[in-house]
Amino acid sequence: MPTYRLKNDKKDMSINPYTKEEMDRIQKVADNNDKMEEFFKGNREAWSKKVEPLFQSLTIDMNNPESAKRVFESQTLALTYRQEISDSISYFLTKRGKEQTKLNRVRQDKIIYYATGFPVKMGSTQQQAHLIEAHLSENERSVKMIETYIEFMRDTAKNLESLSFAIKNKIELMNYLGRL
Repeated sequence: MPTYRLKNDKKDMSINPYTKEEMDRIQKVADNNDKMEEFFKGNREAWSKKVEPLFQSLTIDMNNPESAKRVFESQTLALTYRQEISDSISYFLTKRGKEQTKLNRVRQDKIIYYATGFPVKMGSTQQQAHLIEAHLSENERSVKMIETYIEFMRDTAKNLESLSFAIKNKIELMNYLGRL
């Protein structure tokens, strides 16, 4: 636990702004964040592997009926994946909201603690804000990881939407040319 040595005219004091309970809370959130980070990493890799073959369907020769069937299947899968992604985004938006609520509660508790219960008067609100920021860093990390994952899912959905349009345009071109 970090301690800070304070000097004033009357005496020297060592102060630790972290109680054991606070250190345990921070460690629990950090452990949870590490697990969440691995979970998101695995999901990003899984989605990348799932989606990549669909984009390869754009290079398929549509003159072969079997290849054309693969293109149609890719279009169907893209639509299915977009729905799965939409559901996942909804879930993680809710999760982000819950994490943001936890963050706000901890922030409130720390503001009250440093305003009323901390044994040393802060010289400025900026000093108080820095101490509070340190207490909240793992909670903020939780929210940021969820936001980053939501952004990844939104980007993947946009890519699948673009793929669907590209396949549709390819099919229309092949129909126009009389090859389908």
